[in-house]
Amino acid sequence: MASMFVYQEGSHFISCLQLADQNLRQKQKDETNLRWIIVALHDALYALLIEKLSRTDGFGIFTDKFECDVSAFYESGGNSDSCEFRALCQRSLKENIAGISKLLVRADLPSGATIHVSDIDTLTRPSKGLSQLKELRDFFSHPRPMISGYYEDFLHTAIQDTIHVINEVRKQSGHTADRHDALEANILMESIQYYSNRWLAQMNQGKE
Repeated sequence: MASMFVYQEGSHFISCLQLADQNLRQKQKDETNLRWIIVALHDALYALLIEKLSRTDGFGIFTDKFECDVSAFYESGGNSDSCEFRALCQRSLKENIAGISKLLVRADLPSGATIHVSDIDTLTRPSKGLSQLKELRDFFSHPRPMISGYYEDFLHTAIQDTIHVINEVRKQSGHTADRHDALEANILMESIQYYSNRWLAQMNQGKE
């Protein structure tokens, strides 16, 4: 019988942290390293938000429209032991997950971190760096023609602020038990923070 690779949000979170850590460790970073650092941190945060916001009934992470339908079902007296509930669960398989910006709003973090697509320079941190990282991730996922370049201080703001927000989300209580290995996540996050700080220190030394 053929082996099957099974994915869930917890394993996705850990694998993204591993990818970020692996590429941050490189002393000499090139465009490929940077691409995977940005994609990995963005997707790690997204997977973690999904894990934390998913309720025991499987909802809480879908688009506003579908979540309104779920709320209406419960408000009308619906329960999980019904054909209507099973129909909602079946329908959820074809519904879109809410974007990372919407999930951040639902998480309501102490820092107030949100993602904006305009006037990013006017934002306070960590929203500023997080919005910069989303801009970078969109570019790396859907590259445009012509040349694009990013200064290292821009990159460090994006990376450091995203690390901060990931740690904020990790501290929040979820509706279900963690789907990832919390000890492994601790080790990876400490390593990611260390190598990010080392890169920043090297950059600052080069400016002296």
